[in-house]
Amino acid sequence: MPRSLSRTLTLLLLSALSLLPRPAAAGVDRWTPLGPDGGAIQSLAVDPDRPGTVYAGTLKGGVWKSSDGGGHWSPLPEGLGSWPVLSLAVSPGRVWAATIAGLFVLTEEDPVWRSRSPWEFAGFGGVAVDPTNPDRIWALSSDLLTGAFLSEDAGAHWQQTLHPFTPFVAVAVAPTTPPTVYLSGEEGVFASTDTGATWREAPMENGFAISLDLEDPATVYATSLAGLEGSVWKTTDGGGRWSRLSSEVHPIPLLSVGGSLLGGTQPGMLRSEDDGATWAPVPELRGVNVLSVAADPFTPGGAWIGAEGQGVLRTLDSGRTWVASRRGLGATDIQAFAFDPFRPRTLYAAASLGGLQRSADAGASWSRLVPRTRLDIQSLAADPRQPGLLYAATARGVFVSRDRGGEWQQSLAEPRGILTVVVDPLRPGFVYAAGERLWRSRDGGRTWKRLPNPVTPDSVAVKIVFSPHHPGSLYLFQGNNNIFYPGGLWRSTDGGNTWQRIYDTQASSLAFDPQVPDLLYLGTGNGSVYRSRDGGVTWELAGQATEGLGPLIALLSDPVDPSILYAGSAGSGVSRSKDRGATWEPLTDGLIAPTITCLEADPRNPRHLVACTQGGGLLEIHLQP
Repeated sequence: MPRSLSRTLTLLLLSALSLLPRPAAAGVDRWTPLGPDGGAIQSLAVDPDRPGTVYAGTLKGGVWKSSDGGGHWSPLPEGLGSWPVLSLAVSPGRVWAATIAGLFVLTEEDPVWRSRSPWEFAGFGGVAVDPTNPDRIWALSSDLLTGAFLSEDAGAHWQQTLHPFTPFVAVAVAPTTPPTVYLSGEEGVFASTDTGATWREAPMENGFAISLDLEDPATVYATSLAGLEGSVWKTTDGGGRWSRLSSEVHPIPLLSVGGSLLGGTQPGMLRSEDDGATWAPVPELRGVNVLSVAADPFTPGGAWIGAEGQGVLRTLDSGRTWVASRRGLGATDIQAFAFDPFRPRTLYAAASLGGLQRSADAGASWSRLVPRTRLDIQSLAADPRQPGLLYAATARGVFVSRDRGGEWQQSLAEPRGILTVVVDPLRPGFVYAAGERLWRSRDGGRTWKRLPNPVTPDSVAVKIVFSPHHPGSLYLFQGNNNIFYPGGLWRSTDGGNTWQRIYDTQASSLAFDPQVPDLLYLGTGNGSVYRSRDGGVTWELAGQATEGLGPLIALLSDPVDPSILYAGSAGSGVSRSKDRGATWEPLTDGLIAPTITCLEADPRNPRHLVACTQGGGLLEIHLQP
């Protein structure tokens, strides 16, 4: 078979694989990914001993693994929290992750992330394994004056080898004889052939990316940026002599693959076929913000890139063409979510960089309805009485769709932006929208009336919650432009015409007892839960849901068993109480991203919960009775 035809068929196969539904996951008493696919991929690494095994480090959702060349992905064990994974390295039986919270390792014998930080309380921005000695690890601290560290025993002990006044940002080890390690940072690019005893400095300043030539271990490429001028450099003798290939080009990151040079720009990607003398943009990647790159050592011309919001893409022809390679890679930031009230298997999700997406098969597959560049959705609401009717809060106002998100029309123009839109469950046609200003519609969004906004001039309304028992009774949360900075709580008993402040500060979420009309629970910014038996007039401490790592973004009361409460925290994941909030237990098995942005119960099955996360997409759990 001709080589070009083989590549074409392989690309078509990869494209078809990317469209297959994800395998069904039961998720019984354990959180499992629900999609949608994508996310910000900060780092990539390939297993040098297992063809097709790739690891992706995300901005907030830990590390994901693919064993089929990126066709399908699954999360590795939780444990890295929501820290950005800035660099990954793989050695036989080990995966290394450099994060701003430290250096971690995952082994086949102990599949839990363990700290191997050589410097306590320091963040790490780079890690590399010596390909000639898998126990020799190089790590770069992102803190000032700490520099580069070397371990000869797989992280058990460390020694500091080079400590400049500014942090290094990249490390690579070439399998030369002896092996050559390259460090890149603001003070330049350094090379050592004696495990850090002595160093040679390159003639460039402000080094950034480093890329090894897979076919010639003595050939290395690097980028630098001095002032506004970027340059690409090359050495063919292991860092002894460097030559400038091009100027006014500063692709970061940089990759040498299949005789071509690929470089990410902001946004997009450049490609050179003449060793960096000239560069041309890759049309398919126009507008794509490339964050990370990795070459496939088993496939000539094969490589992966990690992109902001779009997950992983793959090429088999040295970067000429690309296909999505992210099935199951649910590392997105979810800003809003809604169940369809009329179609049990239809779900809606708005991702911060992925736009509005819809699933018609309970999350097995997703389709993008609206790109983020057209409609950046902050909040979603599905009308419980009219099939297909959706409302979206955006920076430009309120938009309405009457066909389940296919087409959208502006309902309320609000140049100051809308942060939340909600539908009154007890009064047909009543819709509220809030941000810096507060609006109400009595006719399903056709006309709007501005209401008095009770929040102070230096804050906004970030959330509105309705009482399920008293028509016209609603609660408004005051905050600082988003849900992560809680403020006061206000109540109106006349549909928003007048307001009374009922909680002064740190109010972040609210839940209502399904049986007792005036019994409600309040989640706060320090993880405490308060209870009111008179609709919010007075409060008493019920219990402590979390240790205060972040505000309680969501509270849910089980409609079947009122003694059960759920709390979603921006930092501690999900907790559950079985005694009306007095005591709490973590509900975090499988929860790969601990920053919760919303928590919803399936209206048809209250023991089926869906959590919106930052960096972990949507996660679902089916709880046993």
